[in-house]
Amino acid sequence: MTLTVVGVRHHSPACARLVEERLRELRPRLVLVEGPADMNERLSELGLAHRLPLAIFTFYQSAGRYHASWTPFCEYSPEWVALRTAREIGAEVRFMDLPAWSEAFDGVHNRYADDERRYERALERLCHHFGAEGMDALWDHLFEQPLELGALSARLELYFAGVRAVCAPVSRDALREDYMARCLAWAVRQGDVVAVCGGFHKPALERLHPEADGSEWPDFPAAEADAKHGSYLVPYSFKRLDSFVGYESGMPSPEYYQAVWERGPEQAAQAMLEQATRRLRRKKQLVSTADLISAATMAQGLARLRGHCALSRCDLLDGFASAVLKTAQTAIFPWNQRGKLPPGTDPVLVEVVAALSGQRRGTLSPETPRPPLLLAAREELTSLELWPDGPPRNVHLKLTDPSDLLRSRTLHRVRLLRIPGFERLSGPVYGTDPVLEEQWSLRSAFEAESSLIEASAYGATLDTAASAQLEERIAGSLDVLELSALLAEATFIGIDRLSARLLGELGALLGREPELGKLGKAQGRLLALYRHDTLLGSQGSPALGRALEAAFERGLWLFEGITGPTAAADAALIGAVLALRDSVRFTAEHLNLDASGAAATMQRKLADAHTPPALRGAALGYLWSLGAFDDHAAREAIATAALRKAALPTTLGDFLAGLFALGREEVVTEAESALLGTLDELLGGMTLEDFLIALPALRMAHAYFPPRERERIAERVLVLHGKGGERARAFLRLSADADTLSAARLLETRVDDLERRFGLGPEAGTEGDD
Repeated sequence: MTLTVVGVRHHSPACARLVEERLRELRPRLVLVEGPADMNERLSELGLAHRLPLAIFTFYQSAGRYHASWTPFCEYSPEWVALRTAREIGAEVRFMDLPAWSEAFDGVHNRYADDERRYERALERLCHHFGAEGMDALWDHLFEQPLELGALSARLELYFAGVRAVCAPVSRDALREDYMARCLAWAVRQGDVVAVCGGFHKPALERLHPEADGSEWPDFPAAEADAKHGSYLVPYSFKRLDSFVGYESGMPSPEYYQAVWERGPEQAAQAMLEQATRRLRRKKQLVSTADLISAATMAQGLARLRGHCALSRCDLLDGFASAVLKTAQTAIFPWNQRGKLPPGTDPVLVEVVAALSGQRRGTLSPETPRPPLLLAAREELTSLELWPDGPPRNVHLKLTDPSDLLRSRTLHRVRLLRIPGFERLSGPVYGTDPVLEEQWSLRSAFEAESSLIEASAYGATLDTAASAQLEERIAGSLDVLELSALLAEATFIGIDRLSARLLGELGALLGREPELGKLGKAQGRLLALYRHDTLLGSQGSPALGRALEAAFERGLWLFEGITGPTAAADAALIGAVLALRDSVRFTAEHLNLDASGAAATMQRKLADAHTPPALRGAALGYLWSLGAFDDHAAREAIATAALRKAALPTTLGDFLAGLFALGREEVVTEAESALLGTLDELLGGMTLEDFLIALPALRMAHAYFPPRERERIAERVLVLHGKGGERARAFLRLSADADTLSAARLLETRVDDLERRFGLGPEAGTEGDD
């Protein structure tokens, strides 16, 4: 019983040919391939009539961890060739690596990606020695040229042993290699074995497997108990394989290497030259026959200079660039580095690189098992004419139309599940917004299928999956503002889809919120939905009602505990009192709110000198706006007394801010009352210095009034001073902004003080003349 380990570079045509030759030559009993062992019971799915490329998509979701990754295959992937050839020769085949959701793959989104950074120092020395620019050029120079397979195998052996010698393995390597070694130890007990793995792992597996426990096929570590995970086959694309697009990839230019696999390296370059030319001409780029002859000549010359017996990818690209580009290039050519094309890349090079990347997309056999959500989503979206199977288009929806509202709910469920290709361009942000239409953009997105597979962990239909994901997000949130925003999301998909248990937990969370400002903002959002959302159906929702009851009770408790006699006005706290007031004003008949207890709390806070001035004013506004006073005289007496208690320059404006925020209408309606006269008296009795101290807060307080109401107040003030009210509007317009005028007035006061101190000014000059 023998073991042969074939080390490969992922997505290398040369390595794929070597794998196929070794398997047909050795005809082993077992073939083990570096791949996810959790797919071993479903390997038959890979043998269906697919059109490559394809990938195994794996997702993993738990309370503390999220991961999604791909294991991609194309026709020239050595691992795919091993699977196909093993079936053809009648060998048993298994994957021998840890599942992609294992912690060993944290941060790895493509199992077969090159980890070029770990080899950087070794590759730099090799590239310098062979005169190659970058890893891909080096690889093509050493391995993708026509070679006898024995010579290729010897080169690969030397190359991978050298890389392993200078690149220390990391912790994930140890976890994976331990598991793969145990798989190999079991396999060699069954018969002859060929193992196909990344070349970096080959030396370690050959060393470790004799000492590994091979008594049984090893189990991989179990997933966490609360985890949702799964693996499914999905179509893949050359775009996703290509490193030029920015994805993790084994090799660049997959269309070129597909041609190498199908035609051999001798003919691949000519085929790609023709393909690049056709693409450039379709893009209206001028490429003459003379340019093509020049490009071919330059490429052949570069190949001979570099010792190539067949044109390599870099020979072709360098020759083409030399012949076709008409201006000097200051940037490095994109094929001499990894990653996305840099900004400013010549448009001709962009199109040439795209031609070598290719547009191929895989398709799966109709017999491939698919999660129910994938089929249900496509069927529902197609029935509503929302499946993006053609060119990009926009969809306009009128939310007052029941059929369009149904389409909107479906699109929002797709959006909530983060399925690519469905983007809302405009529409209401909140259920109470006065916007009755939506605009959506639909486009075909290749990633939509894998996203739907990932979302299938939540349910078998768009309705159940979106509701379950929203419930999970709500249940995991400890922030009431985030919760209120998520509830707003629920209105777009149908708030009745949320479970009673979850909404009970929401009420409990609101009942524990420690910050009144945040609670008040959340309460205001929920109240708006409860009162006004007739469009999306959450108006009067019992679930929202219970949440409002919990928020009201908690808000009163928090409000009573706030102290700070000199604390500045806090708009969030004032807003929280406003939310308490509006809850009583608009929902007391329908909800279980302690309105009398709330009024008693407000009376206590109004009388408490340790309460912040703005909240004392808010308490007065609360009581006034809800008609808590017995009569007009009692109201005036309480209001003027509270105003005089807050008459310091540092507190007056804050007190008025709270009062005006909640009692604005009452103040304007009763502008003839004693309150306005008292305020005029207090302001008139201030020194200029005190007035300038009070002014910023006074301005903030009066900002609660719209212009027409400010004009009415100005009219009343003019009347108090024996002036005609018809000039009030002129006092609402300033020759400069208020800050500039305040600063100027303060400067004038300081100058007057200096003049008096040093005997300067007009008065001093008059005395001297006398």
